[in-house]
Amino acid sequence: MKGLLDFADERHKAWCIHCGAVLANVETNLDHIPSKSILDRPFPENLPTIRICRSCNTSFSNDEEYFTAFLGSVLVGTADPDHQVVERAEKTLSKNFRLQDEIEAQLRVEEDVDGNDQVTFVPDIDRIRNVVIKNARGHVLFEHGQPARGEPAHIAIEPLQILTPEAVRSFEMIDYGPGWPEVGSRLMSRLVSGADMGADGWVIVQPNVYRFAVVVNSQFVVRTVIREYLATEVVWDR
Repeated sequence: MKGLLDFADERHKAWCIHCGAVLANVETNLDHIPSKSILDRPFPENLPTIRICRSCNTSFSNDEEYFTAFLGSVLVGTADPDHQVVERAEKTLSKNFRLQDEIEAQLRVEEDVDGNDQVTFVPDIDRIRNVVIKNARGHVLFEHGQPARGEPAHIAIEPLQILTPEAVRSFEMIDYGPGWPEVGSRLMSRLVSGADMGADGWVIVQPNVYRFAVVVNSQFVVRTVIREYLATEVVWDR
């Protein structure tokens, strides 16, 4: 990815976007947005990072591990580490047998209308939501230079395959509108230069692995597509 300079108001970055702690008063870490556990090695250059408190950064680790292992298992239909196509999922599941058993227990096999076995997984949705919201908050701060405060007004997490064609078209259409984002923000630089953006308006972090869009109007709207399978949308009122 291209390294974009940020000239947005620095005062918005003085607090942890997750807990509100004053960063000058606590231990801090740089947090990658999106979580590196979601991506494949070798990682893209200049991955977005934001500074958050160390306590919050640590608190997301288990949920991020679960998120990657669960998604990897869904993609191949099993939590068996030997069948994984996502390297991070394979490493996690081969070391964490408790997590492997947990995800296997979330597997359901049901017959479809044609009598064929259909494998589905029922996730721990709270852990999935935690990771999706965490990354969405980070995208807003990194791209727009302002925090998304409070709880989201709306969150949707769905596999692309179960959406109707009309819903997919609506989701994939990124309309940044006639206005401009925060002056000096990275999002403004992207819209002017087209850095890392496809023709459809999505910012591509890693092809076929992770893409996102942040739209700012009366709301912050963050959409992501992970592994070209999972579609997410998180919205905050401004």
